[in-house]
Amino acid sequence: TTIKLTIHNVVGSRSLGIEIDLHTVSNIEFEQFNIQYEPESFSGVVFRHMELNPTVMLFRSGKFNIAGGGSVSETRETFSTFCTEVGGATKLELQPDLEIRYFVTTGQLEREVYLPAASVALGVDETEYEPEQFPGLFYRPGDQNWFAILFTSGSIIVDGEPDMSILESAYEEIDQTLLENNI
Repeated sequence: TTIKLTIHNVVGSRSLGIEIDLHTVSNIEFEQFNIQYEPESFSGVVFRHMELNPTVMLFRSGKFNIAGGGSVSETRETFSTFCTEVGGATKLELQPDLEIRYFVTTGQLEREVYLPAASVALGVDETEYEPEQFPGLFYRPGDQNWFAILFTSGSIIVDGEPDMSILESAYEEIDQTLLENNI
């Protein structure tokens, strides 16, 4: 089968297992990261790599999130660089042990979709469509970790899983259900 979805965001997280003095970390100059720390508006230190897309958000608890990577390898490379630089500057032993939590993918159903009918076909208990608040239809099957957003244009976002085969199957399932209902 042809791949119908494109990864746009890889999201990961982990805990370093220790509390971090964010004020001290925010005053360090890093070679490969620009940092931002504005505790009155966001509780973490934001690390933006100068060349790669992923952004690391580090919190006082030692927990962090990383998002914005277009691939698992780019996300892991950014996090490894983060561990090396921050570990070297702070003398903390940081292990580049990253849990990939989920992918955000996009695709195209290659036809326009009438969203009120799609809501019925996919199940009104598992969909949410309020066009005056948001132009897309949210689809969250109760027995799955993934969810999807469909748009009238036929664009689709599927995320919530770190496994492309599951996301591809979700896309196929949605496409098939809509086709079976002439949507």
